[in-house]
Amino acid sequence: MKRRRSGILVAVAVGILVQACVDVSSTPEPTAATEPVESTVPTQTTRPVSSTTSTRSTPTTQTPTTTTPEPPAAEPIDWVLEPATDTTTDTWRLLFTIGYGADDELLGTAPGGEGLMLGPDYGAQGPDGTWWFLDGAKNRVAHFDGDGTYLDPVPIGPDLLVDGQYFQFQLPHVLADGTLLASRFTETSTDILTVDDAGAQVTTMDMTLLPRTDDGVHLYGFGVDGSLWNLNPTSGESTRVDAFTGQTGIDYTVGIVNGEVVVDLPVSGIERRIPVTSTIGPGLVHAGLELATGANGTIHVFLLGISESDESIQLAGYGTIDPDGTVSELEPMINPFTAADPGSPAHLGTAYGSEDPWFMVVGEEGVDVYVRS
Repeated sequence: MKRRRSGILVAVAVGILVQACVDVSSTPEPTAATEPVESTVPTQTTRPVSSTTSTRSTPTTQTPTTTTPEPPAAEPIDWVLEPATDTTTDTWRLLFTIGYGADDELLGTAPGGEGLMLGPDYGAQGPDGTWWFLDGAKNRVAHFDGDGTYLDPVPIGPDLLVDGQYFQFQLPHVLADGTLLASRFTETSTDILTVDDAGAQVTTMDMTLLPRTDDGVHLYGFGVDGSLWNLNPTSGESTRVDAFTGQTGIDYTVGIVNGEVVVDLPVSGIERRIPVTSTIGPGLVHAGLELATGANGTIHVFLLGISESDESIQLAGYGTIDPDGTVSELEPMINPFTAADPGSPAHLGTAYGSEDPWFMVVGEEGVDVYVRS
C-alpha cells in the first residue's frame, strides 16, 4: 500500500510530457506548476493567406488556354496558449467524480512526501465504455462503469510489486480487446502490466521505453534517446519505427521544435508547422504535448507549458489536427496540477472506437473525468 517514486520515475514523467515525439529545442525545457492566472488578452490570432489575381483579355484571333488552379494552401494558424483556467470551458462537461476513502467504491491516496497525499496514477476508458484506474494506494486496478459506478477490483499481488510493496505503475492504456496496459521503469528496463480476463501479469523488457499512445493493438513510445518504438504487448517485442500509428491506421508524428508544433502525416505527404505563442508576452514558449487519436483519425493535442515572458504562469490549451492536415484553433484548458496530482502526463485520452476525447484531473477531493461536450 506504499508508493515510492524513484528519481527515474519522476524523470520519465517529465520527459514524456516535455518531449512528445521529438523536442530538439536548444533551450532546456523548464517546468512550472503554478496557480492559474486570468488573461485579458484576446485568445487567438491567425495569419490570413493573401493572394492577388489579374485577368487579361484574350484577342479573338487566339485560341484561349485554360489552367487548372491548384487547391488553396491551408491557412496558417498560430496556437496561442493562455494561462490555465480554474474550470473547464463549456466545450467539456464533467462526467463523474470518484472520491477518496477506505471503501471499495472509492479510490485511495498515499503519502507523496512533504505532507502530500497523492491520488491514483490516472485511468483510461475501454472500448466498452468502462473505466480502469491505477489505484496504487490499494494495490489494485479499480474498475468502474461508464457513469463512474464501482464494479470490481483486480488485485496486484506482492509478486508484481517492487520489493513486494511498491506499485509504481503509470500511463494506462486500454486496447481494442479490453486489455489494460500500464508501465513502470528503471534505467535499463520497462515492466508492462497486463490486466485481462486471466488477471494481472507483468512482462519485463530489457530497455527503457516510455509508452505514449496506442493504436488499439500496440503501444507506441520513446526510447531514452528520443527514438520512436512500437511495442507488441503480447510478445513483448519492440520495433523501432519512424512514426506512431493511430486508431485508423494512419501514421503520424507530432512534436514541438523551437517553439513550433511540427506535424508530419507521411502517407498523405502533409507537413504542418504551427507556431506556439502565448497571450502573456513575446517570449519563447516551452511546452509539452499529450496526444490521443480518435476513430475518425483526428489527433487530439493537450499542450502544457510556460513562456519565457513569465515562467511563473502555467499555460494550457487543447487543439486538434485532422487527417487532411486541418488544424483547429487552440482552446484554453483547466490547470491539471493539484496537490494530489501524481505527476504523470496521462490527462488526455480516447477510448478505442470513439471519436471523442476525455480529460482527467486528479484533484484533492477525488478524480474528475471530463468528456468533450
